[in-house]
Amino acid sequence: TEFGKIGISFSCHHPLNSLIFGVNGAEIVFNPSAAGGVGTEPLWSIEPRSAAIANGYFTCAVNRVGTEVFENDFTTGDGKSPHRESDYYFGSSYVTAPNGNRSPGLSRTKNGILIVEMDLNLCRQIKDQWGFQMSQRLDLYAELLNRATRSDFAPQIVRKSCKQQL
Repeated sequence: TEFGKIGISFSCHHPLNSLIFGVNGAEIVFNPSAAGGVGTEPLWSIEPRSAAIANGYFTCAVNRVGTEVFENDFTTGDGKSPHRESDYYFGSSYVTAPNGNRSPGLSRTKNGILIVEMDLNLCRQIKDQWGFQMSQRLDLYAELLNRATRSDFAPQIVRKSCKQQL
């Protein structure tokens, strides 16, 4: 677009998605989300920020706020009885620059608008300065992923206790 090379990712939980946006030259990646519940909140401040740093682009982590009430009962597979309300969506939308700097997060309880100035030159500056993309081994990643998707794949198992390494 006239505003830069923009990507939209519906899953920041998968780092390879983030990598592909970077390889394709994205400068801004939006991550619209409906993240709620205790399991996802600790990841919210980490995953989009890590993607921005690793791939040299801005990330816009956009999350809804509040609870949704559905017309019919549903179950979520977590042992709770059927209910109509979703988990609480914790908002906290924010933007991260390619150098890891991030904006303050929006409210956890109210909808809001976040206005951030993005200098897209920072994408190139950080890529040149840090050199992460220069040292990527995309050919090796492709080979390993190809192997991992075959039906006869056997993972390499390293039997060493984490306690021994710490």
